[in-house]
Amino acid sequence: MSFISRQDSAEAIANVAVKPYLRDKGQNYLLTMSKNYTMPELSYIMTNVTGEKIGYDPVTVKRFAETYAAEGDGNELASMYQAAAMGLMNRVTDDFVYITGHQPTDMKEFLIKNY
Repeated sequence: MSFISRQDSAEAIANVAVKPYLRDKGQNYLLTMSKNYTMPELSYIMTNVTGEKIGYDPVTVKRFAETYAAEGDGNELASMYQAAAMGLMNRVTDDFVYITGHQPTDMKEFLIKNY
């Protein structure tokens, strides 16, 4: 899966809003981090950042939704879980770099800052 932080997304969107050349031809952008992560890779990074063993044990989409239902976003998260399982979140682009001139925050750095 490929992610990008809300802060990085906001920076890119603000750049597009104020720089007409980034939008004057109807351009579309896909904002991602510079790496595509597997669930085992994410669990490894999360284990290193938190100091707690975090594993990955695939579940059904229904079970995933039930797990997060109490937080109010079970269905939303389950749809992303399903999309990732189908390979729909694998794409990585340089669009963020093109728009901002620098790399987006990587996953480990993001987790260290936000954990």
